[in-house]
Amino acid sequence: MARILEKGKDFAVLYKDAGEDSEKTAPSGMGVLYRLDMPVPGIVAAATSGSGFTITSKKYFLICTGKLENMSGTMEDFLYHDPRSNRTFPVKKLRKGVKEAKLSYEVLGYDEKENLSFVSAVLDTGRTHQIRAQFAARRHPLAGDGKYGSRIKCPVALTCGEITFKPEASAQEKTLRVMPENIYPWNLFLTAE
Repeated sequence: MARILEKGKDFAVLYKDAGEDSEKTAPSGMGVLYRLDMPVPGIVAAATSGSGFTITSKKYFLICTGKLENMSGTMEDFLYHDPRSNRTFPVKKLRKGVKEAKLSYEVLGYDEKENLSFVSAVLDTGRTHQIRAQFAARRHPLAGDGKYGSRIKCPVALTCGEITFKPEASAQEKTLRVMPENIYPWNLFLTAE
């Protein structure tokens, strides 16, 4: 069950575990403002209709295979989501069902022995399986993501780990950060607090 990180009269910021449905994490009377894939843990926000709650940024953390060529950059693709296979693919041009996708990333660490990179990503667009598909398309599938080509056996190494928000229009911004459990492969990069 999702745990509440912060709650106000018209909003809630929660942490959902892997396997939980984002849509079912919202408290009664609130709607989820964005969703995470079922196997992905992370921060989810919910609010009532007409509340002044606004999200100013979300940061995702991931561990992918290989060493990225650049320490930071952007990924831009046209993505098509096939509902039958529940997979998202990059395609060469816009057509029916294809959407533009863009994200920015920064490499936070690299483990040479395991050949894994620890990366933060910020989405400019929110497409189904966007991070998973864009990294896999560049031969850097997320650790544990067999759907997109990873051979590493572990939970999918992706989380929505940081959110910055305003509880209401006139309020100061607040940032909450929660990292996943200190298990493989996260334990290669995160130190126990």
